[in-house]
Amino acid sequence: MKTRQMKRGTGALCGVATACWIVFRVSAAETATGPRLTDVQFFTRIDTERPGLADVKAAAARADWTAAKRAFAQHLRTRTSPSWTFDPRRAGADKKARVSPRAEAALQHRLSSIGIEWAFGETIDWSFNPTTQPGSKWPRNHEWTWQLSRHPMWLDLGRAFYAVGDEKYAAEFVAQLKSWVQACPVPVKKPDNRAFSRWRTIEAGIRAGTVWPEVYHRFLTARAFDDDAITLFVKSYVEHAEYLMAFKTTGNWLTMEANGLYHVGALFPEFKDAARWRATALERLTAELDIQVYPDGAQIELAPGYHGVSVQNFLGPVNLVPLTGCAVPDAYTAKMERMFDYFLYSMQPTRQTPALNDSGAGGVERWMQTGATLFPHREDFRWVATRGKEGRPPALTSYRFPYAGQFILRGGWERQDLWLCMDGGPFGYGHQHEDKLGVTLTAFGKPLLVEGGVYTYDASEWRRYVLSSRAHNLVRVDGQDQCRRKSPRDTYVVKEPEPCVWEQHAAFDHAAAVFEEGWGTNAARIVRHTRHVFFVKPDLFVIADELEALDGQPHLYETLFHFDAPDVRVDGLQVATLGEGPSLSVAAFGADGVGVVKGQMEPVVQGWLPDSSAGYGGVRPIPTAIYRKQAAGTVRQLYALAPGAGAAPAMPVVALSMDESALTVTRKEGVKTRYEFSRNFTR
Repeated sequence: MKTRQMKRGTGALCGVATACWIVFRVSAAETATGPRLTDVQFFTRIDTERPGLADVKAAAARADWTAAKRAFAQHLRTRTSPSWTFDPRRAGADKKARVSPRAEAALQHRLSSIGIEWAFGETIDWSFNPTTQPGSKWPRNHEWTWQLSRHPMWLDLGRAFYAVGDEKYAAEFVAQLKSWVQACPVPVKKPDNRAFSRWRTIEAGIRAGTVWPEVYHRFLTARAFDDDAITLFVKSYVEHAEYLMAFKTTGNWLTMEANGLYHVGALFPEFKDAARWRATALERLTAELDIQVYPDGAQIELAPGYHGVSVQNFLGPVNLVPLTGCAVPDAYTAKMERMFDYFLYSMQPTRQTPALNDSGAGGVERWMQTGATLFPHREDFRWVATRGKEGRPPALTSYRFPYAGQFILRGGWERQDLWLCMDGGPFGYGHQHEDKLGVTLTAFGKPLLVEGGVYTYDASEWRRYVLSSRAHNLVRVDGQDQCRRKSPRDTYVVKEPEPCVWEQHAAFDHAAAVFEEGWGTNAARIVRHTRHVFFVKPDLFVIADELEALDGQPHLYETLFHFDAPDVRVDGLQVATLGEGPSLSVAAFGADGVGVVKGQMEPVVQGWLPDSSAGYGGVRPIPTAIYRKQAAGTVRQLYALAPGAGAAPAMPVVALSMDESALTVTRKEGVKTRYEFSRNFTR
């Protein structure tokens, strides 16, 4: 969830939050241990006039903090509302359940973060990072420390205890809880988003909104989770709320922060500020639905994986309604419908999201199940959610997201249908790749053309590779990548759609967009690239690249195609995938030549695809065709892309040509078809 260009909130203090915050009257230099809240401060924050808290009130009045903790913990253990998604009283019901090896590892202080395990020994150093140690075998990755303090190991321990009821898991959790709270005091003057922080605002939000609620309910009936431990947990939880009230950021971080804040207020209404926490969180989330969601439904980072992250956090208050009774306005939920439209219309035939920017291909059916529940009038959501058993398929096939600048050219809604995505939009608020005009292609139930995807956020050559144009299906100029990162930050989010061509006809669909922001480290505006993509129904895609030299000089153009296949066959200017299952043939018309690289490390990294199944930092080699053209002035290159259900058939196209108003396709059988298209770029 790292947003590299995130504006850090350093002083966005809410009036009430500030008043609560300064009660600590300490600085980081004055105390190095947590919790910051004293018993007096903690119990002052509780509304002891609420039902069930009379014993807490009485004990606090006589400053008997042991009795107050006992009464408060007993209240929490026995209350029936708010509830959770499972019954804490059923802990240990399945003595024969399998316990995750991760829980056993947590008992031994072998803790994992971002796929890297480290054995701590007796004492856990929550600020430690194995990737930054001298001689580390892993590239530097600050995410290890950050994500360790999201406490995934506590989830493992909690699920183990809940399954079999063994107190050893609860005892270890309580020991780690005390260790973490003591070693990681909450910042008091400003948010701490530094490299080794345990209190990045994003971590605080994730803990409060996802991990800690489940952990709390898993252990609620454990003997080890005694009065002192429960009070310590809730103390820290309140500190989370006040920290998140005082400081906020932007983008997907803010949705996670606000969701965490809302959870504290909803799950612990006993606190005087609980209603204020909920109201502030909901206010922030409501505003962000308009700030970071385009009218076409795409989240402004333009990475489908983070679109899902944002949706999940926007849903946080909605999901809590039946558990807490805290109402959410209908208008809030209604604002989210367009985000589910994005899932639907961008969806690959495999029922997965496009792997754009820092995103892999994620499942869509579960989102459609949620969407069908929230919006029962949407027959198309229900059709996807039920795999076609109920509802109706969407009326539209090909689809344009105007603000996201993403074009989906689709043959239909069944798994075997053809699907191509061209990314022709703005750079995106975060998690961006240098990939404008890149294409991906899926057909017959298999990804055939793939792009860089997401790689762990480390300092490796692999990370730099997936961000670069080299990892995408586009055109490079003079061996240089696109360079949009040097554009002004305020251009990453657009106020209106970028100009494009979008038209749909019975015989073909057509999209066109332009890249001219600049190439190379200096973002030199030397070439304007216009890419046209045609879906010639029902079986063919055509790419037409128009490259105009703006500097009057000749240039070397390299057009890349990354195949998800074990190998390819080259025949002249035609490249066809080999191997079992669906295939893809690409033929060039106008290129000087073509070469194929696979698993290349020198002179540059090329021909690789991230592969999470291979463990941390996993990659696998893939064949990458690189078509070359040396030319001056304006040049046009055309490519026919022919997917096949089985072994690659002979290329069905023998000639392609294009003028200012029409594409002409000549097929093997001698049939020549002219497709007249528009060049009218509009918003």
